[in-house]
Amino acid sequence: MKRILFAGAAALFFSVTAQAQNITLTSAAAQPGGASDISAKFLAEVAAANKIATIQVQVGQVLTKTMVQVAQGKTDITASAFILNFLMSRGLGPYSGLGKEKGKALAANLQLLFPFHLAHFALVSFQTSGIDSYAKLKGKTVHNGPPRGGALVTARNVIRLSSGGLAEGKGYVGKQIAWGQANSIFLNRSVDATVRPATNPASWIPIFLAAGKINIVSVPKKLFEGKAWTKYSNAPGNVPVLFPTKELNHYGANARVISDDDMFRSVANAGGAMVHKKMDKKLVKSLTAAFIKGTPDLYRKTAFARTSQFGHVDNKHFNYCKAGIKFHPGAVEAWEEAGHKIVDCAKP
Repeated sequence: MKRILFAGAAALFFSVTAQAQNITLTSAAAQPGGASDISAKFLAEVAAANKIATIQVQVGQVLTKTMVQVAQGKTDITASAFILNFLMSRGLGPYSGLGKEKGKALAANLQLLFPFHLAHFALVSFQTSGIDSYAKLKGKTVHNGPPRGGALVTARNVIRLSSGGLAEGKGYVGKQIAWGQANSIFLNRSVDATVRPATNPASWIPIFLAAGKINIVSVPKKLFEGKAWTKYSNAPGNVPVLFPTKELNHYGANARVISDDDMFRSVANAGGAMVHKKMDKKLVKSLTAAFIKGTPDLYRKTAFARTSQFGHVDNKHFNYCKAGIKFHPGAVEAWEEAGHKIVDCAKP
């Protein structure tokens, strides 16, 4: 991370906008076309338009890795799934190799600019596969995310809880691959189905539809309303998702939405754009303020921006408190000056 970005070096420039041409930031996002991708690119757009900074965005990254890179000061901005902040702070899951103390210290370095829902999770299969429920994944090969990514953690849990207990390696064969190759292995039938994050609309579903009729499968109502699913969907970093199946009708007749009724059920990962806590406060405030001001334009440009909760910061949509998420002080100022309230537990 460039030294001019840190608070201790703030004296190196008079104002963010005056020196914008001298500030270059690096940014990491996950799967192309997803919420982390469009938000990173839109932040880069408004930062350039307002002469705040030049932001170089890398897409298709594994967030478990890029979050560590930001926490270590090696990358400037990363998309985050809040569950990963929670796991890092405890040295659990993909961060078990860090240990509790190092994980806690690194997680404490990460602070939020703005939140959003990364996506809800869905089971998608070609209709010819005969897979029209999570239970029918038994014995099948399933793409469930990139290696060691946050999406992989969630997809495994979604399959287990929605199928009656199927676990990778026992109930089904899991296939992990980078996002850049995820569409290809589904289209060439290397896997029988995929369980992956999907915005609404999702950019990759029309690609699948061009190759054949598909199923989009909801979590079963009985399981979704049960104790295990309720606990999981309200766990740190998660939010339950429930919306009418008709909201998926835009995919057309070749996409069959399978649900127990007229509601689609799933879970979404809450997340957001994270920076190092030592990033200059004025720079953070300027970036965040530009993003907030530009949100109406984001709505016009991106069909799923509203359903991904861009422009909102209320705790009920993001569960900051359970995940231990803190906003950067500069971001707090930007949101509150724009008329929003940041819950106390999310203030640094």
